Parts: sequence; structure tokens; C-alpha cells
Amino acid sequence: MKINGDAFRDARVSKLMSKLNLASTSGVSPNIIKNIELGKPARPDLIRKVVLALGITVEEAFDKKMVSHN
Repeated sequence: MKINGDAFRDARVSKLMSKLNLASTSGVSPNIIKNIELGKPARPDLIRKVVLALGITVEEAFDKKMVSHN
């Protein structure tokens, strides 16, 4: 799964969330948020948690090109 870090960062900023707030809301570590926003690989279950914490569905994340299949 390929991650578009800029799209994740833009979604977080548009929700007025800090990285720490998103980490807390999604139940993942702040390092996971940092790595996702850098476009580094992450486990699908962690990506799903972050996507849902941003208030969007997994399908919307694919539509918005936040994630894509390799």
C-alpha cells in the first residue's frame, strides 16, 4: 500500500488537529503519524485507525488518493 503523506497532512491540518491530537484520537503513536505524513510504509490496520480518526472512510481515503494499492 502506497501512502501519500502530503494528503494525510493536509487532511489533518484541515481538521485543525495536531499530530499529537491525531495520535491520541486514533490510538497510534505520534511516530506513526510522523511516518505516515512522510509517506513511509505503515501497517494497514494503523492506516485505517488514522483515516477513521480523521473522520473519513477508507473508501474516501482511496478516492482522495491518500492511499493506493501498489
